[in-house]
Amino acid sequence: LSAGLSRMSVRAVGDRFREAEGSTLLLVIFAVLLAVAVLLGTVSASSLYLERKRLFLVADGAALAASQNFALESVAVDVSQRRLSFRLTPTDVVQASRAYLAAADARGVRLVSASTPDGVTAEVRVASTWHPPVVGLFMPRGVALEATGRARGTFF
Repeated sequence: LSAGLSRMSVRAVGDRFREAEGSTLLLVIFAVLLAVAVLLGTVSASSLYLERKRLFLVADGAALAASQNFALESVAVDVSQRRLSFRLTPTDVVQASRAYLAAADARGVRLVSASTPDGVTAEVRVASTWHPPVVGLFMPRGVALEATGRARGTFF
């Protein structure tokens, strides 16, 4: 009697699996679609992060170049403190920033502003537009990015 029951229950379980065969295929399809969506989201997020880091690097480089671009006539000697000092002009900062962006491989980066708030620090703001590697239903076509770099020029 128990051998007959176990054979019957095995058959019943096998029949249930055969009935659910089509729904398993749907689950696999949705799991693959979800995995592809997560993969594309991760690739896009990584691309956005790298573009943002590149933009900050360009802004910092332009600010550094601008902070070292002073006229020789602006250098002052303070004999009592044994120190040299200089003054940056807004025009020099803008020119040096533009020259840096032209010389650097800064594709798609535009200069928003370049100034010197205190005559010693160069502040450069740049902007760019990020485009995702794969444009899809949930991915934007482009995101505007901005970065600001500051550098202070000094004599040692």
